[in-house]
Amino acid sequence: MTPAAFIDNPAWVEIFPEFKDSALKRHLPSHEDSSPISPEKASSHLKPGGTLGNFPGYEERPGQVDMLRTIAEAFNAREHLMIEAGTGVGKSLAYLIPSVLWAATNDTPVVISTATRNLQSQLIGSDIPRAVSVLGDDAVNFKVALLKGRSNYLCIRAVADFFAPGYWTMTPEEQAQMPRFIEWLKTTEDGDLDFYDGLPRSLISCPGDECSARRCPYYSRCFVFRARKAASKAHLVVANHALVLAEAANATGSILPSYGRLVLDEAHNLESIATEYLSQEFSEDALLRIFNRLVRKQRSKRSGSSGALASLERQMQKGILAGSPARDSIMRIMGGIPGATVRVFNAVRKLVQYSERLMRPSKSVDVVRFKVADGKRKYSVRGLYKDYDEPEWSEDEFFALESRLENELAHTVKILHELRDAIDNSVPEGELNYLGDLSAQFSSIAESLVGFANEAHFIFSAANGDYAYWIERFGHDGRKRALRLVAAPLSVADELHKILYDVKDSVILSSATLRVGNDFKYMAKRLGCFERFRAMTADSPFDYLRQSSVLALDWLPDPSNDADAYMRQLSGIFADLFDATRSRALVLFTSYDMMNAVAEYSRPLLEEVGIELLVQGAGMSREAMTHRLSEASKDSSRVVLFGAQSFWEGVDVVGDALSCVVITRLPFAQVGDPMVEARSEKITHDGGSAFRDYALPEAVIKFRQGFGRLIRSKRDSGVVVVTDPRIVTKNYGSIFRRSIPSAVHTVTDKESLISRIFELPHFCR
Repeated sequence: MTPAAFIDNPAWVEIFPEFKDSALKRHLPSHEDSSPISPEKASSHLKPGGTLGNFPGYEERPGQVDMLRTIAEAFNAREHLMIEAGTGVGKSLAYLIPSVLWAATNDTPVVISTATRNLQSQLIGSDIPRAVSVLGDDAVNFKVALLKGRSNYLCIRAVADFFAPGYWTMTPEEQAQMPRFIEWLKTTEDGDLDFYDGLPRSLISCPGDECSARRCPYYSRCFVFRARKAASKAHLVVANHALVLAEAANATGSILPSYGRLVLDEAHNLESIATEYLSQEFSEDALLRIFNRLVRKQRSKRSGSSGALASLERQMQKGILAGSPARDSIMRIMGGIPGATVRVFNAVRKLVQYSERLMRPSKSVDVVRFKVADGKRKYSVRGLYKDYDEPEWSEDEFFALESRLENELAHTVKILHELRDAIDNSVPEGELNYLGDLSAQFSSIAESLVGFANEAHFIFSAANGDYAYWIERFGHDGRKRALRLVAAPLSVADELHKILYDVKDSVILSSATLRVGNDFKYMAKRLGCFERFRAMTADSPFDYLRQSSVLALDWLPDPSNDADAYMRQLSGIFADLFDATRSRALVLFTSYDMMNAVAEYSRPLLEEVGIELLVQGAGMSREAMTHRLSEASKDSSRVVLFGAQSFWEGVDVVGDALSCVVITRLPFAQVGDPMVEARSEKITHDGGSAFRDYALPEAVIKFRQGFGRLIRSKRDSGVVVVTDPRIVTKNYGSIFRRSIPSAVHTVTDKESLISRIFELPHFCR
């Protein structure tokens, strides 16, 4: 069957099997009614002679056994736990085995949450099957489910809307994608878009606020609800932090099954993810995302429109409502929508244009923080607030524009509610499902517009001292960059306490980097870990003193004082350094600007000695770059990878492929970051030290993540080179040096650096 014939055949949807919905919910037993698990019996599975102790190549890891036992005790005692598990501990199995045993013993779900998809894939593909093996013959009845955010799944209704105008209305690029897309539709069992690469995800997925759930005509085939149904029956549910937070903050709690025990791995990322989830935004793009659900612009001259209005128009022309008595009434209401949306857009645009005046006191930066105090709007560029002066800024003019926006939004919401009611009142017998879906879409869009108005008012008021407010330019596509106004919480501790720690029986926070110095105080305060919390450290089994060396350069310029001189001199040592290490290096940067500048200086020098340079953002994906570095040693090619933010963690290159990690700058937050500035001000206002109590601990945690890229197994060895001289020239450098398990040796010039490299056992020639 040709793609055109497939798309034009309304029966194409039948390739997706239906599932039976069940309203039955599993009962979550109280802690008192739950059966405890034996910490000793649980930990015996990881000891020699135990279930997993018989695996080929097994080595007992005392830290792993201690971690497992402590988690089992926390589950039994209804306690929360912070665990720092060093690299190589095997923390996944340490928390999975007690989770599996608790879930199987009490027939109740345990949720495992991660910050990254890579860890999710590792858990599902490798670690969980191994952990479940401890159940022996009972493992056949143990169910595991992976649950992702809604936009990660194929939406059949979105595909139907895309197909509706017909094959010949598609762009040539879309037509070229059809054979492979249709083949994927026929073969996918779970609709997971992480396993499809072709059409834009926004075209074939559905954000949460667009979904009409049971009113959707494709509900019985929906991949999202099929995944949720599987999760509702599962003993172990793997999710991500954003999904867990969305569920916890939602009073209805309809995403995850009821659960009392939660493991948050990669917990050092929890604060940033929670901050993003709890932030609010006002921009033209934010409004466009809502109105795109009403009607999306044609993708080409011959393509049809899509969205809820386009679907309703098709029903009016040749569908269910073509002969309905309510057709004229619905058409009249629909006629008011284009004008209403234009007026809303104009009101938003004028507000954004007026808000640009907030940037004027400092035209040289892309971010300006502001607040309202004592009836005055004030701006800050470097922490000192000053009043905006009239006539440049007028609160009366600004709130007159906001009032106009609120009125236009209220009028548009009224029209959408009228349209929803007209559809509900015109539903023919037997057609409730399809038109009910359209009705739900219009109702949801109206709710989103109300939410947009509320967020806008909150941001404009800028009076809540627990939030940071700023305006910023964003976008890097060559066009004039757009503006957005943002409000973000200064602390997520109380919210996490309210939605997680207060309501869950046991929450386990696990990461390789939760301590600063020798205690958990900093992260405990940031994450709200107070009542019912214990803390433990599971030591790494690696012999860092034997496997790794750390060299610190003290002769380069201070990058915080003379960045250009630092970058040029840094580039001058790389060819000799990487020739000595036989390439096999990962170079970590704290900013893309520095990375790209050093890459430009270094590339010709590296090419002269036959080294291939991979630079993040230059065309290859993060995964492809990591794979290229991993494979380089197999074909004796010489590869060096330059990476920025995302390469500081979650990159596992095991063995000879990586023997050198370069940390080009102590990872303090970038100057001008509005959240860093606002949080620093709050700490200072409360009597603390912004540097000692915030900037330094954050940098130390990230520094430890970067150091951890080098040694990933007992067979690994190599050198970490810290090129930022502040690690040895500044007093606070000692805190960084003490934070890692290897001694730091200072080198005073390039010749000393190269000679020290050749002295190391990893690079002896």
